[in-house]
Amino acid sequence: MSLFGNLFSKKPEPKGGAAGPKAGPGVPAGFFPEGVDMSNWDQVFSACLGKMYTVQHAFLDQVRGEENWYIDFEKGVLTLGKQQFRLQFLGSESYVSNSWLWGWENVNNFPNDVLGQVHIARTYGQAWGLEPLIHAQCELNDTFCGHNFAMVVCGALAEDRCYYRCPTGGGQGAAFVALCDMPKELFTPVDGITFINSVSQCIQQFYLEHKIFVEAFLRWNKTPYDWSGDTLTAHFDTDVVVEFEQAGENYRIKNLKAAAP
Repeated sequence: MSLFGNLFSKKPEPKGGAAGPKAGPGVPAGFFPEGVDMSNWDQVFSACLGKMYTVQHAFLDQVRGEENWYIDFEKGVLTLGKQQFRLQFLGSESYVSNSWLWGWENVNNFPNDVLGQVHIARTYGQAWGLEPLIHAQCELNDTFCGHNFAMVVCGALAEDRCYYRCPTGGGQGAAFVALCDMPKELFTPVDGITFINSVSQCIQQFYLEHKIFVEAFLRWNKTPYDWSGDTLTAHFDTDVVVEFEQAGENYRIKNLKAAAP
């Protein structure tokens, strides 16, 4: 049995025709490098991470000190301190059953107008054959969890969204919501030093396809770059050089530095 067969409890619903980016609602996000396998979770997540790591840090800076939160699902609004954000419900983690449940199951009978994003995610998952977006429920682990699901849904399928984790009472779980129509300053490109720091932190925290991660991050950041063999040079105000080495079937970052002036 496959990894997904072990982790996910329901079979995907059949779809007519061949699966792939052109079989459903659209093609991958514009910043995805050419050749990303949209049915491969590691590749899709790697492509989304640079963008979402940047956006989430910018959002947390914006709401720092606003610890008190309240969700009104009838109105579709998250209140953080004095700030309010329009939301879409994504899903929830249960630490009692150690499982994730996508919002389209709607066991809480939330209004349909706060479930639009999660239905879009399911549709894209079916079109791409991306199993983690198709199955309603899965077992939690370091790869499949609320943070990672939210980063893919907000990263690959929307341009103006981030997410928020809302812990439930007694520490028994958490709900994840996408926040819509967010300020443009959250999506401001980063400079070379921030890029180096972000890449260094991400490759320590996550299992990634390093080449896809770096290229997608630069494409989203609108930073030009070029290749020379297995070395990428990104053209910030001061160039950043990323050297890769082969590790099995994939490549990993061997060296990451600002170019000498």
